[in-house]
Amino acid sequence: MFLESTTPMTWNIIISVLLMILAYICGSFPSGVVIGKAMTGTDIRQFGSKNTGSTNAIRVLGKKVGFLVFFCDVFKGAIVIIILQILSKCDVFHSVLDYGFYGMMAVIGHSYSIFLGFKGGKAVATSLGVVLCICPLAGILCLITFLIVLKSTGYVSLASTFATLAVLLTYLVLFFVGYYGPSFIEYFINKPSLANLLTILVPGVIIIYKHIPNYKRLANGTENSFKKKKVDPIEATVEDDTENNNENAAEN
Repeated sequence: MFLESTTPMTWNIIISVLLMILAYICGSFPSGVVIGKAMTGTDIRQFGSKNTGSTNAIRVLGKKVGFLVFFCDVFKGAIVIIILQILSKCDVFHSVLDYGFYGMMAVIGHSYSIFLGFKGGKAVATSLGVVLCICPLAGILCLITFLIVLKSTGYVSLASTFATLAVLLTYLVLFFVGYYGPSFIEYFINKPSLANLLTILVPGVIIIYKHIPNYKRLANGTENSFKKKKVDPIEATVEDDTENNNENAAEN
């Protein structure tokens, strides 16, 4: 009875909601924890900053494993959007929701993973995957900004912050001057929808919020830098624990 009375629009909404849940689950997949344990037997939640993201993975697990975590985190943000784009091109399914909603759910999943007790990383790499699929120009400018700031300062937190601001600014500019069309060049500079513009604010806010402890350490001159001498992960853990204890004591 229900199936017979359900309209195509209702089915579209149901499928869209299910895909949003799938995007959250994909985003929740703890790449850093799973890959770290599988390839090195190390739980990165016990070392360094104890963050599950790719930056801590690179510091604790090394560049090869760390970059694998990075690419997996990027893929988590992109996978559902890529599926939707393929389905749309094949005229199989056209979501009633803007792609930005699926990206937003993937980012929320990464930062508040159902598999990690609703804890997680800072979602920079996952947000990059979302942006590269929806607004390639913003994604490329994000990468360029990140690399320039990281190279000049050595601070991933600063690089992530400026890259996030670059994305938000690019979205805003394209919202007013962008153009949407069928060719790749036109897609490259496509105009974000209002819904897309609003949904990208959520990852932006999450990234800034998750970096607040880093901003405090930057102000105190205790933030970890890739330009500083490399230390053993266990030593880094002791340093991070000391910094966190000092911050908590200051707050109390």
